[in-house]
Amino acid sequence: MVGRGTLLVILGFSLIFSFGSRYWERTSNESVDNFVQYYNQTNAHNIAVSAANLAADSIFQNPSVTNLSLSGNFSSGTFSISTAPFDTADIQITSIGSYESTRDTVQVVLSPYSFTKYAFFSVVESNIYWITGDTLWGPYHTESKIDLSGSPVFYGKVTTKIGTNPKLPSKLATPYFYGGYQSGVSLNLPSSLSTLQSASVGGKDFVNPGSGSYDVYLTFNADGTVTYKDNTMASDSTVPLNTLAPNGVIHVSKGNAHVQGVLNGRATVVADGSSGGGYGNVWIEGNVTYAHDPQAGSSNDMLGLVANNNVAIRETTPPMHDVHIDAGIFARTGSFTYQGYNDTGVGPLGTIYLYGSVTNYQRGAVGEFDQSTNSLKAGFQKNYKYDDRFYAAAPPFFPSASQFQIVSWRE
Repeated sequence: MVGRGTLLVILGFSLIFSFGSRYWERTSNESVDNFVQYYNQTNAHNIAVSAANLAADSIFQNPSVTNLSLSGNFSSGTFSISTAPFDTADIQITSIGSYESTRDTVQVVLSPYSFTKYAFFSVVESNIYWITGDTLWGPYHTESKIDLSGSPVFYGKVTTKIGTNPKLPSKLATPYFYGGYQSGVSLNLPSSLSTLQSASVGGKDFVNPGSGSYDVYLTFNADGTVTYKDNTMASDSTVPLNTLAPNGVIHVSKGNAHVQGVLNGRATVVADGSSGGGYGNVWIEGNVTYAHDPQAGSSNDMLGLVANNNVAIRETTPPMHDVHIDAGIFARTGSFTYQGYNDTGVGPLGTIYLYGSVTNYQRGAVGEFDQSTNSLKAGFQKNYKYDDRFYAAAPPFFPSASQFQIVSWRE
């Protein structure tokens, strides 16, 4: 009995080890296969990511060349890169990495660098100072030095091409850069408004019928309509905004646009033409606000005020006080300014409450101050707040730079 029992025990263990050996052998083989598959997948993925970075860097270095079709060997594998238009001006990069028999795809979307990204942008600062009492929310950039006096407050990141005036630290200026500060950053304005000129085909194009002065007056209404009149019309006309300009672009060719009112919808008003003809300006005749305040809740209202020359607040009689502007402002060769900024006979007029962004070639004055006391003598104090929606969106066909930024990276 003992011998038979021992034999059974030995036989049982033999069977167990036999099956166990096969199990561990199969498990070991599967582990090797899984490791090899993971290794191949990782290499294919890394190749696709590296190639996508190569394509993006190529477009960043030379934005005029966006039609790429490349392939080659890399890291013991292969890659292929192609680009295609994606949603108007955007570009999609498709990068495929291959290693052994494994493929992986990375897709990257690049978008032109819209100037609505900045709360305030200038090429030339014109010796106009940010002073005590001035406040800016959102990113700021200048291609020159930023002029500072006293203790202005900046809540977004401030970037400059060549530094600050005075050089910091200084007893004359103690600015608050709550979003950080960086110098050596550069970005150029577009050479024309050709994109908006082309867009006027699907919008409303007011064309100067002669060679003299030409003005278009626009009043936005909270019900989604716009009231307009130009030099050739005997009376005002009121129509739905999307009827006047289906794609949102209202273009004034060789003339000036005058705007005010409450916008319900999306629009970009453009005044085009050279300064020599006395046109290409957008005049703000009163408050310009949104029907649905994005600071209070959801809002699809969005306005762009674009001028080849200046975007300016009009000097009126009686003068306006505490002007409210909701818009992305762009003055390609001129300034955002107040017409009567140095009228000390009128005196201080309060504050410009701007919600949106300002891009201008040359920083314009909106007031005059006493540098010894940092107090306002004429015009307006500044309270500019960035519309956060502008970081990812913009008014219809708003100007953008030739440079691109990555807006989507999908692996």
